[in-house]
Amino acid sequence: MNVLHQTREWIFEALLLLLETTPYEQIKITSITKKAGVARQTFYRNYRSKDDIIIQYLDDIFKERLTIIKKWQDINENDVLTDLLFAQLKKHRESLLKVIKAVPDCLLNERFEEFIKYLVHLYNKEHTNTDKLKELHFIYSIKYQIAGGFTILIDWLKNDMPLSFEEMRTIMSEFGKSFIEQGIYVPDILYSLADQLESL
Repeated sequence: MNVLHQTREWIFEALLLLLETTPYEQIKITSITKKAGVARQTFYRNYRSKDDIIIQYLDDIFKERLTIIKKWQDINENDVLTDLLFAQLKKHRESLLKVIKAVPDCLLNERFEEFIKYLVHLYNKEHTNTDKLKELHFIYSIKYQIAGGFTILIDWLKNDMPLSFEEMRTIMSEFGKSFIEQGIYVPDILYSLADQLESL
């Protein structure tokens, strides 16, 4: 683990510890650096604000998912890939739930909006003759899937994962049938655009 990654991990872990006793909006940078055992200058070399800690954490999880997708996307084993993605969520369960419970919804929503805008940008690059109605249909279907999928997965994590990976896979596939038929199913889009999404 390099120095940059180690420092960011200390800072993130310090924030998680502080969240156990202090509301997110009341946590100061000084408290984070003291808990992490790093100087304020070190903090500001890595982040502009405490919001950036959360954004970096979410980005790291997303990039980790892309790495898994890229590794398996050329192998015709969708069930294996889906189970690996569920396992990744399980691995991050404790910290992910703390973050989602503590941080303002607007911070999460802003990151989702940026992700959706980038997906739309990539979609428009491949569909240059798309009219406004089709573009809006794509945007709304992506938002619908991401919001619904996120809510279901968080509920699954919060309730100690009561369904197996296989059962979750079946449920999510059932919900996604109409999107699969239309060719706008978010998991399939992620598989096809994994290389381009790395630059997000």
